[in-house]
Amino acid sequence: MTLKIVLVEDLDLIREGITVLISQIKDFEIVNIFKNGQEFVDHLDELDCDIVITDIDMPVLDGISATKIATARRPEMKIIALSMYNDTKYYYELITAGAKGFVLKQSSVEELEKAIRLVNEGKSFFSEQLLYNVIVNMQNIEQTLVKEKTELLKLTEKEIELLQLICKGLSNKELAEQLFLSVKTIESNKAKLMRKTGAKNNAALIIWAIKNRVVDI
Repeated sequence: MTLKIVLVEDLDLIREGITVLISQIKDFEIVNIFKNGQEFVDHLDELDCDIVITDIDMPVLDGISATKIATARRPEMKIIALSMYNDTKYYYELITAGAKGFVLKQSSVEELEKAIRLVNEGKSFFSEQLLYNVIVNMQNIEQTLVKEKTELLKLTEKEIELLQLICKGLSNKELAEQLFLSVKTIESNKAKLMRKTGAKNNAALIIWAIKNRVVDI
């Protein structure tokens, strides 16, 4: 049985190289090629394939966003992400998005073939070098993701400090004393934090802060 593969890659040289490599495997066939994530999702409903191989960093629509859309609309779709060494911070996002494999662009054709076969069987595959880089850089990756999250929400240092104290269980009066502010100001600042994070109450705010590693407790 021939495995039908869709390739999503914006760089001509890499796209052509992968096409040549896959064509050398007798039971593999590339049935569709797209130059960015938007082209891919635009044709999502009509695709008949076993595996999707997608780059991460692409114009118009990146691989992470395309993977999220694809797995939401077609949960059965099996997606393998192509990565560079410096893409390790996207590992968490891609796993959350629903990717089943992560292969370095520097990998051999044997490793790419192994990844495709395992993912097609319902398993997962992640390049050993990638996993090593993720483990080694775990703290830096988490710090980067937290920084991006706080910048996206425009959390100030004062708001993060307030979150830290809220997570320690301090009452509004205790928060006011600790931060040298009035209780009314504390209530106003907490309301602003809840609007930014989408939390409805203190408990939800604490859960959000811990889940997103915005504070250390």
